[in-house]
Amino acid sequence: MRPSWMHSTPLRLETVAVVMTALAAIFGASLALDANAQPAAAADESGAALDEIVVTASKRLSTVQDTPISITAVTGEDLLARGVSSLATLAQGTPGVSLKSEGPSQTEIEMRGMTSSGGNSATVGMYLDDIPLSGPASAQNGHVVIDPDLYDLNRIEILRGPQGALFGSGSMGGTVRLITNQPNSTQFQSTAQSVLSGTDGGGFNHKDNLMVNLPLIDDTLALRVVGTEDYTSGWIDRIVADPFPLVGGSPVGTVRGDVQGAPIVSQYPGSNAYQIYAARVTLLWKPTENLSVTPSLFHTTSTQNGISAYDSDPGTLAHYQPFDIAEPLTDSLTAYSLNVNYGFRGFDLTSSTARWTRNSSQVEEASEAFNNPLEAIAYNYNYGLPNQGYYGSAGTGPEHGMEDDPSHQFSEELRLASTGSGRASWVGGLYYSDFYSLWGFKGTTPNYSAYMDLGTLAPATTPNWFDAYSPTTLKQYAAFGDAIYALTDGLKVDVGARVNHYDYRFSSCLSGWGSANGAATPSCSGRIALSSTSFNPKLNLSYTFSPDLMTYATVATGFRPGGGNAAYPTTGAAWGAAFQQQNYTSGKWPATYEPDRVLSYELGEKARFLDRRLTVNASIYYEDWRHVQLEAYPNDWALNINGNYASIYGADIDVIADLGAGFQFEAAAGYLYEWLEGGPHWVITPVHKMPEVSPESGTVSLSYFKPLTDSYTFTARLENSYTGPRYSIFFSNPYEFTGTYRQMPGYDLINVRAGVKFHETWSATLFVNNLTNKHAQLESMFTENEPQPDFTRIITNQPLTGGVDLTYRF
Repeated sequence: MRPSWMHSTPLRLETVAVVMTALAAIFGASLALDANAQPAAAADESGAALDEIVVTASKRLSTVQDTPISITAVTGEDLLARGVSSLATLAQGTPGVSLKSEGPSQTEIEMRGMTSSGGNSATVGMYLDDIPLSGPASAQNGHVVIDPDLYDLNRIEILRGPQGALFGSGSMGGTVRLITNQPNSTQFQSTAQSVLSGTDGGGFNHKDNLMVNLPLIDDTLALRVVGTEDYTSGWIDRIVADPFPLVGGSPVGTVRGDVQGAPIVSQYPGSNAYQIYAARVTLLWKPTENLSVTPSLFHTTSTQNGISAYDSDPGTLAHYQPFDIAEPLTDSLTAYSLNVNYGFRGFDLTSSTARWTRNSSQVEEASEAFNNPLEAIAYNYNYGLPNQGYYGSAGTGPEHGMEDDPSHQFSEELRLASTGSGRASWVGGLYYSDFYSLWGFKGTTPNYSAYMDLGTLAPATTPNWFDAYSPTTLKQYAAFGDAIYALTDGLKVDVGARVNHYDYRFSSCLSGWGSANGAATPSCSGRIALSSTSFNPKLNLSYTFSPDLMTYATVATGFRPGGGNAAYPTTGAAWGAAFQQQNYTSGKWPATYEPDRVLSYELGEKARFLDRRLTVNASIYYEDWRHVQLEAYPNDWALNINGNYASIYGADIDVIADLGAGFQFEAAAGYLYEWLEGGPHWVITPVHKMPEVSPESGTVSLSYFKPLTDSYTFTARLENSYTGPRYSIFFSNPYEFTGTYRQMPGYDLINVRAGVKFHETWSATLFVNNLTNKHAQLESMFTENEPQPDFTRIITNQPLTGGVDLTYRF
């Protein structure tokens, strides 16, 4: 039985329209009353200079316009004004950024065409303040990171391009930094937010945030507490049919049965509903003017009934099953950090210590796939016997697996940074991290005698069809430094480097009747140990023509550690064909894969015009990615290999213009072209493309504010974001052993907001997200734990959602 909060009543478009009309009427009436009471203030017709955003992208204080790298920075106030509450939402509208996501805490981010699908590490670094967050090493849904709620953030910094010198491994494509607001020891502060909405085809959503800042000892000790509760109703129906139709087509297994015409025995609307709770507690102790000590605790949990995916056949927002098996996802992360900073004369010394622990689990069901004759799993299908169906003692019966992905990491960074305003500035330090990740899976088939043991080729004798235990440890040691020197008043040179050493340990043991060698012979890799030392330099030249015009050129590097693979056989009908197709002749699959590296060249400019009412920041780049870590799928099992290289050319542009009369226009766009040379063992077609990367992306928005009276201000915003076509893996050909990439269509999403603000005290904003009710195809999941040729599961976005956003400052 589902918890009460997971039950939702479908909310159709008509209901949303009625609610929005009623809210608008109440909203308009309140404005009219106040407008009659006081004369409206005139809006500034001439426009104003755009605000500067302070950043620490170089681990030193600067501004976006004074930092010579490609960077997008969004303040916490702007996040609230735009209604952005998750990193996934922000990333969709950021040029050069791609993502894939199954739901809360299940987001993988890529930048500038550098996909994270291969290897054991992501290509984009993720930081919460100074805490480096890493995704699981081997999870089936990718290197997904926690997507923290963005309430009470100071800003988000998205740094495009390799950041290996300052941020280390895993920052090949770029780095994302979430910077929280710190405790204020001089005044009490408190804010609250409540977002109430309804989703087409879903139900009622509610989200509540609260922040309290307590100055415990004036100018010395303060505590800041932030809490979040977030419930989102689902929009995917889970439908159980009995009897479930068998597959057809020629050959049999290529066409799905008529699931829409089958008798429904159970139906679960909103089967992807989710609930999130999060809390952040930060203490600031400043015993002297020069010393500050900041311990912090962050905890978040999420529970989702199932993934946000529908069946490609029949293509409705539903998932059909022959057995009633839900696929819940749970995720929790607890992070502790301690920052100590002491200001010496001429430099600051900072120690950043962090530890986090994460536990993720997911149920994955593929009963329908296990009955498909083309999967050659059931005993009868391998010996020309008739399909016994799903039910009864001879049927293939239910199947499901439980995946567990626990991980934890300890990290320490000791950093020195210069202070003052001389011609030279510098930063340097030491870094250590100890990362552990386990991929565990337990697959179960109660009717095991209906299946064929892949080792004995006889009926299976155990319900355990696939059990996996694959632990990974990765220790990294690094020394880094970066120095900037002003050669003239306009010309600056920035030289940085990082020396990184890693020690990697991996082992894998697979067992069960469906594992590579069958139940009696587990496939174990043994202990794989790898170590490597790398040197990652950076050179940046910038020239400031005036306070409003700067150009720069950068050569930078990035890297990822190598790793190990599970042990697979090379003979037999399926494995032998897959081994031959991938052109291996050594008699075994590669046990390891090498580190990959990128060398990036970038030219950029940052310019302000019209008394700083217009900002135009642009960059062009070329990336030479060597020994590319790629994920192959021999016999639809994951195998990491090294390709030869990938060449990526691209450009990004950000434009912000104050149009006057209260209007502000923003546009951001990114374009890239990439060419992969995967080498002789890379056979997934089209062979020169990489998955989950959109060549084109962009966002345009128009915002408006107008003082209605001395007390009230009207605000509005219209935003459209576009993501171009990208490739995702499919197994649609029953005779292929590796899968193929199929292009997913591009999509655009339109959001609109309008509201009123009373001084800096409260605001009420009506909004509609996904105004055109677009059902975008975000990613192909084929199925959760076994691909099949007759259909796939498509991850999709939240349908049209309208509601009200209420904020209050105490």
